[in-house]
Amino acid sequence: MSSLPVGFLSWQLAAIAASVVIPTLILLYLLKLRRRNLEISTTILWKKAVQDLHANAPLQKLRRNIMLLLQLLVLAALLFALAEPVLKSSSFQGQRHIILIDRSASMLSSDAAKQEDVVRLTQAKKEAIELVESLREPGLIARATNSVGDEAMIIAFDNTAEVRQGFTTNKQQLRDAINSITQSDTPTRLAEAMRLAAAQSPKLGGQTSDSQPAPAAGPPVTIHLFSDGRIPDADQARPNPKDSFVFYKVGSDKSPNLGIVNIRSQRAYDAPQKLSIFVGIESTDSIARTVEVELTIEGVVAAIKTITVPAATRPDAEATDQTGRLAGLVPATSGVVFNLEKEEAILAEVRLRPPPGSQGDLDCFATDNHAYISAPPARRLRVGLVSSGSLFLSSALSGLPLAELKIFTPAEYKAIVDKGQSPPVDVMILDGVLPPLSSNESTAGLPPGRFLIIGQVPVPKPSADSKPPITDKGKGGAAAIIDWQRSHPALRNITLDSVFISESRDVEVRSGSTASSIARTEKGPAIIELSSGATRALIIPFDVSATSWPLDVSFVVFLASAIDYLGGDTLPGQSQSTQMGAAISQILPAGASDIRLLPPPGVDEVPETALTPLPDGTVVFGPVRRAGVYRITWKGPTAPGDLQENGRSIRRIPVNLLDAQESDIAAVPQVALASRVVASSADGSFKGDRKLWQWLLAACGLLLLLEWYVYNRKVQI
Repeated sequence: MSSLPVGFLSWQLAAIAASVVIPTLILLYLLKLRRRNLEISTTILWKKAVQDLHANAPLQKLRRNIMLLLQLLVLAALLFALAEPVLKSSSFQGQRHIILIDRSASMLSSDAAKQEDVVRLTQAKKEAIELVESLREPGLIARATNSVGDEAMIIAFDNTAEVRQGFTTNKQQLRDAINSITQSDTPTRLAEAMRLAAAQSPKLGGQTSDSQPAPAAGPPVTIHLFSDGRIPDADQARPNPKDSFVFYKVGSDKSPNLGIVNIRSQRAYDAPQKLSIFVGIESTDSIARTVEVELTIEGVVAAIKTITVPAATRPDAEATDQTGRLAGLVPATSGVVFNLEKEEAILAEVRLRPPPGSQGDLDCFATDNHAYISAPPARRLRVGLVSSGSLFLSSALSGLPLAELKIFTPAEYKAIVDKGQSPPVDVMILDGVLPPLSSNESTAGLPPGRFLIIGQVPVPKPSADSKPPITDKGKGGAAAIIDWQRSHPALRNITLDSVFISESRDVEVRSGSTASSIARTEKGPAIIELSSGATRALIIPFDVSATSWPLDVSFVVFLASAIDYLGGDTLPGQSQSTQMGAAISQILPAGASDIRLLPPPGVDEVPETALTPLPDGTVVFGPVRRAGVYRITWKGPTAPGDLQENGRSIRRIPVNLLDAQESDIAAVPQVALASRVVASSADGSFKGDRKLWQWLLAACGLLLLLEWYVYNRKVQI
């Protein structure tokens, strides 16, 4: 960042002024004074005065004069100040700057590089303001001299991005935009910020991903990134090759962390009153750590367990030892299980604490040291089976711990539906049958409810506006299941690669519709999930009796998991909490009114919000950006697990970070973009053009004082 030669912002005006004032000053010293003739008694005392009368020319010879020299220096200082000289710096390239400020969860770590106990976002905002102050400003008479300064734009980002200030040369607006950025608890993503920067600057070249074409190339810009560098999708960001990219690392690369990265609750299927809470913990420390895990239920401590989390491993020990960084460590994982007997719905908090006798905090990142989770009340599900007499289904279902199993013939089921009624069950299994078409919804092909459909494909009513989400094209021949979503709750604990289908169905699932394929054969979808409004269904389009599946234990496990997944959604309490950056979506009881969402206690930047329900009673809010327990409150009836307080119903919604990548908080010294690797700016200093006119005005003042001193000294002599 070495300085370049001095430049001038308004040299044209200074040159014009110099051509006028300097000759004028010199001319004043060349002109002879015009004397009046007066009769006096003697000229002895006027010898020096009459010397000017010896020449008849209007101009006199310019003599050495300290006053003239001082006045010329004063004019020179004024003229140079008017020209606005600057010491040009090579710190920045171009005149347009995009300032990206990371506000994600890890930026709340209190290990800012330049000052301990200062969170990273605060340090990033401070350095960004220093950068703004160092930007080149336009001249005082920019319009007259066509002088321009640097423009900058402010973008704040986490897993999304927003423009806080468009391109401007107004430094006060830029400072205000930076100061207005607030902390988020969401993970980090950069690609969206890069796309937003390109959209806000039509002349900006560049490409953010391989799938997105670059805008038309324009004047190069300098992109300034203030972050800890923990950006999982950095390799998708592709700036224009002509643009400069500067990375300012915020935070320490020697900051270990212990955090909760997973939490879920589960009731025993055969004994719903038995509740288990599973907690997954990650450590990025290079040594093993002992930590206390505290479980609190409804504000009361229920259990405390002490565990030792192993040390993070070094995949490349030699390279890591040379740099002394923790960034190369592979996090270690551990966990703990709390077993309880609770029939009622609960809200639990799990918190990590330092072991007894230790001093200081657990680590410098507190967001992932606690997590919340709600569990629904203990309840056995009621299941209805509509079948012509499937031995496989009736045998498998009879062995499940259900509250009730009702078996209907297709004729009995049709008679109930034709009356406009619904069987009093939580989940309906339809074996080779579908509800009458007159009762079907136009988008789902099914009435409201929870369905497991086997051997049939729902047929939606024709619509001129859109194509149906699922199309049955007929028989598909023999096939085998080759892939399935192993993370889906209905498929989590099973393997399907041994299932052979003698006669599959050729089914097409429209992309972007309310249907999605969760298991596939080599010929197409094998298991489909359909969700539309108050309807949710798992669809197996082929006849399971013509497959090898019923002979495998995975069939019974699938039935149990599918029933639990479909029926559990009818309960208001969810066993899984909401992750940061997702939307809160809840179905409220019929008749709910005056619905409001309350933020977590202590989160002042999230206001209380009025919610409007959809026709099926669903309310949606988000995406949420701060962790904690949100509350939805309304006037009207409650559902199992809801609370009543002051005549209003309350539902509690836990929201946690639960992101292993974001919990790895050790800052990195470089960011690997799609097109280049950018190392961190080492000193973090900003050396923009330094204006010198203030110093020249100060010199002018000193010269004027010196002239005054010389003048008075001559008079006294």
